[in-house]
Amino acid sequence: MKNLIKITAVISSIFVLSSCEKTFQDYNVADIPKDFTELAKPASGSGYQIRIEPFPVQANFEREFYVRKSLGNTNEEYLTGFEMKARSGTHHLIAYSTNSDGPLPPENVMVDQNLPNNTLSFRSGIGSKGPLFQSPQANYKFNLPAGYGLVIPKNTSFIMNSHYFNKTSATRFGEIYMNFYTKPKEQIKQLLEVEYLQPNTITLPPNKKTTLITDYIMDKETYVPMMLSHYHKRGELFEVRIKGGPRNGELIYTSTFYEDPLVKTFSPALVLQKGEGLTTSVTYNNNTNRTINFGVSSEDEMNIVIIFKHNK
Repeated sequence: MKNLIKITAVISSIFVLSSCEKTFQDYNVADIPKDFTELAKPASGSGYQIRIEPFPVQANFEREFYVRKSLGNTNEEYLTGFEMKARSGTHHLIAYSTNSDGPLPPENVMVDQNLPNNTLSFRSGIGSKGPLFQSPQANYKFNLPAGYGLVIPKNTSFIMNSHYFNKTSATRFGEIYMNFYTKPKEQIKQLLEVEYLQPNTITLPPNKKTTLITDYIMDKETYVPMMLSHYHKRGELFEVRIKGGPRNGELIYTSTFYEDPLVKTFSPALVLQKGEGLTTSVTYNNNTNRTINFGVSSEDEMNIVIIFKHNK
């Protein structure tokens, strides 16, 4: 099984959008629609907010970028919940924690992942893994089960990965608010880690339904109080079963809507012994004339089960 991945980020050159469109450094504020209201900040002492300022997305285009944002915490904090609010058109927002031992990109500099042919890629210089939070929609909120938390060190910053799509014939704008909710250390009974489990490849033949089954085996006794899934619009059914042990084959998770995947909590936590694990079964309907593979655009696919876990 993949270990929890320590996250690093390396920055490379900024890809500038086509000269026929305004870049994020060159647009008229008056062009930004006034039909969006900000997300209220957490109450004092109960959390932090990060904002990604308005940015243009050119017509018939998918724009993806990374930007580092500081949380503003001067002490170690314990995260217990997340909330996002964004302008319409978001495909996802991912918040990656950063490794202070590695090089960090400068703050507030958008690094586009669009290649010259307007396709998307993770190869433009910021390779990060092990996200702390991922939102598949413009308005999204979830809390960890009571008593659980995710620890972050003081002076934390996050690599924010935003992906917007614009299927219209005019430039649109994105804008994002994200709240990180916290509680005092004495209210946290158990710290969690986040792990993303996914297959190495996805191949969906054209004009047919395909079910992909993948096993993930634990290398130590593992407690899972919460899980959720991530896939794209060709996915019709995402199921998770227990692999091995006395509950072998038991269905424990079902999600049927990719834009609002089920956030499943287990009380008490799901216990997986060493050598046991999870089996994912994901059914896709590729109703196009092309083969669909793993990818980051809205026309590609993914197959991820996200587990919040701890070991004893």
